[in-house]
Amino acid sequence: MKRLVTGLWRFANRTHVRPWGLATPILVLLVALPLLRPLRHPDPMRVSDDEMLRLATIQSLAEQGNLIIDQTAPADVHGVIWIEGHRYSSQTPGLAAMLAGPYWAMQRLGYNLRDNSILVPYLLTLIGATLPVAAAGGLVYRMGRLFELRRLWRMALAMAVVFGGGLISYASVLNAHAPAATAVLASAACLIHLAVSRKPTRGGGWLLLAGLCAGVAMIIEPTAAIFFVLLAGVIPTMRWPIGLRLGGVILFVIGALPAVALHVALTAPAYGSWMPAEMLLPRLPADNWTAVDGVGPSMAAEMHSFADEESPAAPTVWMSIGKTTGRLLEALLGSHGLFSHFPLVIVALAGIGAVMHRHWPTSTKALAVAAAAGSAAIILAAVLSRAQWSNAMFASRWFIVFLPMLMFWIGAWLRRNHRPMTWAIAGVLATFSVTVSLIGAGNPYPRGGFDGYTPVAALRDGSPAPALMPPPAHERQLAGG
Repeated sequence: MKRLVTGLWRFANRTHVRPWGLATPILVLLVALPLLRPLRHPDPMRVSDDEMLRLATIQSLAEQGNLIIDQTAPADVHGVIWIEGHRYSSQTPGLAAMLAGPYWAMQRLGYNLRDNSILVPYLLTLIGATLPVAAAGGLVYRMGRLFELRRLWRMALAMAVVFGGGLISYASVLNAHAPAATAVLASAACLIHLAVSRKPTRGGGWLLLAGLCAGVAMIIEPTAAIFFVLLAGVIPTMRWPIGLRLGGVILFVIGALPAVALHVALTAPAYGSWMPAEMLLPRLPADNWTAVDGVGPSMAAEMHSFADEESPAAPTVWMSIGKTTGRLLEALLGSHGLFSHFPLVIVALAGIGAVMHRHWPTSTKALAVAAAAGSAAIILAAVLSRAQWSNAMFASRWFIVFLPMLMFWIGAWLRRNHRPMTWAIAGVLATFSVTVSLIGAGNPYPRGGFDGYTPVAALRDGSPAPALMPPPAHERQLAGG
């Protein structure tokens, strides 16, 4: 009993949160709260199909206990699938299930989506997107200890990651990409904590938590599954006995099981498969698709497009290489490109290069490789899937899930000495990236997506301009689930 009291006393008198660590989360709230979509754009005509479907699924889960959105989604919303005469969202239901609890509590207090079309979506956006982005700032500050940076530089790193990589842009709308990115960061933060721990044998709880966070990211945003695999691969590189490494991987996988079980429990009865509905769509022959005007809700469904089908003549190898190269350049430098919006990523890549060429621990190098490999895999998926870039919304929402993890390695660049000219160039890149990210926060999810270079359109019109001609989305009929 005396030991317990002593422990509680020490915990109560310990400094848990430092002002430097709170700076970025507070700034996120100050910037995002006035810009949240339900407050800035309450008109239902400005709500994207993705957000509309997510709100409808949240309402159905809380009120009906299922994923059927016949009564909760407008008749003209796109990105739905039909199963035995009922409409379902083609989104992965993980985030909607997590927000169904808060919405149920709001209902008990007398607030619902039918009668409170601004307040309730505002609160759900705050819980589902804004707070996770604010938490990401705190996580990066904590993770920055890996680079042995001073507190001021760790705060600068946190602000660069959150405000220089588009994460703040997606803090103002209800979406799956921002919370998934934060969950990936949280999983990496647990592994970093274990890597520097003096007592790794007592780190079982951190391994379970790391697996849970990676699993949550995976069921919220399916493309985050690549990070589940890559982060699990970091554990065997730690300086532990072989038995502990193997046990660590097992604990990591066990930690993800509750999230996976939730996903299966939601999708299997509805879709007849554990796979997300959006991943089932492209597996059908083209004859089973019905093209409609609008914007689909997620990466896997939206990237499949028949507007870019190959010509009837069999393409040559060089034609295929040329088209793939063109799509890659579009993904990196085009109107929704990674570097054309967030050139600060160049500094992050320099940081990864610095880690690989210095005497860093093997686990740190493995984590840097995981960040780079996961980012490259998601970009490659967008390229090979013939992405419809208008559906990418502001910049590319498909890249948000890996950007914070990638930009965290700016910290490795910050700890090195550089010439004044190098600092000046990095400052210009940071200023441009932060400015573009803040412009995008005004309305990153317009109905119909974007047409043209979105930062320019946003700066010209005061808010991002939707495309005049929405790209095609797709629905499918499923018989018997």
